[in-house]
Amino acid sequence: MKGRIQLEESKILVTGGLGFIGSNFILNLFDKFPGCSITNVDAEFVGSNKQNLAQIKSKKGYRYVKGNISDTTKIKKLVQTCDVVFNFAAESHVDRSIDEPKPFFDSNIMGTYSILEAIRKFDKKLI
Repeated sequence: MKGRIQLEESKILVTGGLGFIGSNFILNLFDKFPGCSITNVDAEFVGSNKQNLAQIKSKKGYRYVKGNISDTTKIKKLVQTCDVVFNFAAESHVDRSIDEPKPFFDSNIMGTYSILEAIRKFDKKLI
């Protein structure tokens, strides 16, 4: 089917992969596409849990990078080496943004912008 992205054998970047949704997504990717390689970047903020992926931390094809999506330099390097990007990174528990909005702006807006700009620059696929 034209336009369909083949994930088997793909180099996949997942942001926010230590959160509930991101970690379950990674586990499902490896289950459905065992030939893919996954780089997981996560800032280890509230909602991140390394135990979510403890069972695959030494799996061939899995790489973990601690990093913030608003770190433009790091994101550009990571996006440049992948085929496709899945973005699950965000500051969660937005009720906290009322008292301290800057971390939410930096991650949820500027971090997403950083990812999108890197994808555009290196002509990658965003899902």
